Amino acid sequence: MTDSTVDNKGFIVGIYENEEFTPLGQQLNEKTGGHLLKSIKLSDTKGKVGDNLVLYDVTPEVSRVAIVGLGKKETTTTTYEKNENTRKAIGSGVKALKSKNATHLTIDSSIGDAKQTAEGAFLSNFKFDFKTGTSGKNANSTNDSIQVQLSPAASSDSCFKEGKILAESQNFARVLMETPANLLTPTNFVDHVKTQLKELIDAGKVEMIVREEQWVKDQKMGMFWGVAKGSDEPLKFLELHYRGASADGKDSIVYVGKGITFDSGGISIKPSANMGLMKGDMGGAATAVSAMYGVASLGLKVNLITITPLCENMPSGKATKPGDILTAANGKTVEVDNTDAEGRLILGDALHYACSFKPTHIIDIATLTGAIDVALGQHYAGCFTTTDSLWDQLNECGNISGERLWRMPLIAEYRKQMETSKVADLINSAGRSGGACCAAGFLKEFITADQSWSHLDIAGVMSSSEDGPYIRKGMTGKPTRTLIEFAKKNQK
Repeated sequence: MTDSTVDNKGFIVGIYENEEFTPLGQQLNEKTGGHLLKSIKLSDTKGKVGDNLVLYDVTPEVSRVAIVGLGKKETTTTTYEKNENTRKAIGSGVKALKSKNATHLTIDSSIGDAKQTAEGAFLSNFKFDFKTGTSGKNANSTNDSIQVQLSPAASSDSCFKEGKILAESQNFARVLMETPANLLTPTNFVDHVKTQLKELIDAGKVEMIVREEQWVKDQKMGMFWGVAKGSDEPLKFLELHYRGASADGKDSIVYVGKGITFDSGGISIKPSANMGLMKGDMGGAATAVSAMYGVASLGLKVNLITITPLCENMPSGKATKPGDILTAANGKTVEVDNTDAEGRLILGDALHYACSFKPTHIIDIATLTGAIDVALGQHYAGCFTTTDSLWDQLNECGNISGERLWRMPLIAEYRKQMETSKVADLINSAGRSGGACCAAGFLKEFITADQSWSHLDIAGVMSSSEDGPYIRKGMTGKPTRTLIEFAKKNQK
């Protein structure tokens, strides 16, 4: 075997904390007279999840091996732990081998299920920057820069393909969220989605409808327009339809994503520190359209609609001012106390529109409040639901995907804090106390009484400040895979 065929190859095998290898690792260890185990003993790798050790020139056929830790060999781990351990182990191995120029990877299929193996591999392979390299090209998501096969091959590769599509979907959300606001205006957002979904749209699997300013005014979406009019960039109201269960599109699920492509705070301008992160304030819209890509690519037997109101929140002579009164599409009046509480305004009008489809469920996704970040940090998204059954489904899907949710209270007492205006039905900001809960109560005002609805506040999980085994530091694209799992669970 020549160097040209060996140089880009790498193998990933697993080891438990009791120094037991997965089968492919055991074979290589025996073939090399115990070299793998000797190397483990000489290193600081103890088999804990996330550990990895790269060995070189192991055999004439195997140029690189990443030995990844699998933790303790237990049979009673939870779904979340089992799936996460696989993603973390695979992710750490892929990153280690990629850093050593290995791009053709063979993974011991005994490390974990094929679906989670693919997720760990392709999520960890994500890269996005604008640094110029020897190619002179800007980098972004790099799913295609690695080739992955399982050994021994799985009896069916459908699970692996599903995991790869799930990862590709989340990586698309990450691309959208990482792209700076000067390159991702509402118009650019629509163009990116059109490009990503082109094959699905051309094949008639997804219908794409782009609404403009006049349509928003005709729908009397005074809250959405009140936010959008402060920017010179034109708003967009993007609507996607996938009819995988029936041609009439009835009994659809609707995902509504907050699409503020940059949030300066408006007249109530934000502090300058870390304001650049607000390029990701369209994370709800990004995950919604990316979930649509995944659902349609998988051909799930479900009807799905995604609705994403897209605009910037900017200060200008045209911008809404604190104290202004806006009239929502459902006729309610809102006093704007804080223009930086804009997400609930654009979502309120979008939720009212979503109810017109009489869907089975509405789930909105939004980087809505700093309060949820204070409450839950970067490890859980806040979940507000109108029914226990909807919470149970979302919680299960979050545990499968590893994108955990925490149920937050949705009670009338928080809604009362939004009734303090002397001149309008509602006020858009009720101060610090219970901020995330009050925001959810505000949104509930635009949902019909009998509608199954959930609000996911993803502000805390929007970005990661640490470089994890399979999710790098930066925008996360969460909870794209949870939304796809939910659609999968609700197939007809």
